[in-house]
Amino acid sequence: MLTAGLLLSLAVQAADSLTLSQALARARAERPRVAGVAAAVDRARGTARVATIIPNPASQFESDDVAPTNKITATQPLAWLPRRGADRAAGRAGVDRAIADSAQGLADVARDVRRAFFGALAADRQLELAAEQSALADSLARFGARRAAAGDISGLERDQISLEASRARVATAQSREAAAIARIDLARAVAWAGAAPPRPAGALDESLNSARPASSPDNLDMIPSIRGAVADSSAAAERLRAARIARIPVPGLLVGNEWGGTTNGHNLILGFAMPIPIWTQGNEAVAAARGAAAEQGALAAEARLTAHASVVSARLRVTETTRRAVFARDSLLPEARRVRDGAVRLYEEGRTSVLPVLDALRAERDVARLAVSEMLAFQNARAELDAVLGRWP
Repeated sequence: MLTAGLLLSLAVQAADSLTLSQALARARAERPRVAGVAAAVDRARGTARVATIIPNPASQFESDDVAPTNKITATQPLAWLPRRGADRAAGRAGVDRAIADSAQGLADVARDVRRAFFGALAADRQLELAAEQSALADSLARFGARRAAAGDISGLERDQISLEASRARVATAQSREAAAIARIDLARAVAWAGAAPPRPAGALDESLNSARPASSPDNLDMIPSIRGAVADSSAAAERLRAARIARIPVPGLLVGNEWGGTTNGHNLILGFAMPIPIWTQGNEAVAAARGAAAEQGALAAEARLTAHASVVSARLRVTETTRRAVFARDSLLPEARRVRDGAVRLYEEGRTSVLPVLDALRAERDVARLAVSEMLAFQNARAELDAVLGRWP
């Protein structure tokens, strides 16, 4: 176990350090998801152009045995013309949806990176605290062995201290494993290409003293989740308008020429090709588009309710985790250490048994874990709020 711990420590020292800003910049440059959201915007712009393409004309050539012997015509459909504005508006709404998804995708990547970064910092801090307690427990175990050999304490008391030292070594090994896994997760979050996972460089309580919940936008419609839902509703409304326009029969332009026969003359043809709404008048498409527009409108209204609740909840979490993290760091942890130092001092002076020392060690371990957990909860709450607002930190 000691050999494995030494090898891991050497590997940790050899790993490259990574600050939060470096981690965010690397993730934005290297994460495949970032490239994916950019590609989605390009796809939406292409789709918008496809929706407004002018249809190609249809041509027809005929050759007869009687004059005129040759005839060629071309028909240009014009049904697209009156609905072009609605189609263009629906395409723009699709691009708006893709842009909103892109902003939310980037915000989600940032949240992933920040959670992984501070998770690795928290795991490293837990490892430091566990190693500190293990060293203290080992020191107490050696001191207890000397006192037992001198007859100052019983063998049971010596064994109790030795058991606590063994438990502390196991806790250190568990923390070492958790720290290694947390760094692997950080490497994934930033698309790390190195052989050894990066080491997070920073403080777990970063911005804790000056933390203020991010201000909400004056207009909730600027939040990507709402922007996307509103864009979907606008696109559905424009498709409904286009479907209603499409019910109007619009003639196609017909042009052509006839020639051949004995006179070798030419006959210019100009006319219209009128669609005849016999089998369908387009009411079915209108009904489907009307239902889709109503559905997307309801979803947009629900998105506003959900986004408002998410923002309020996220801001509340930042406020409450800030208070708990500050209290745990500035009050609980120092007090637990004072109690532990006092119990150890009294034990070394022979003025108390080992039980208060063991209780103080366990209380300090629990408080240290609580402090690290609350500071990590604070960082995760900040990351979640920025993600809900669709912001890149």
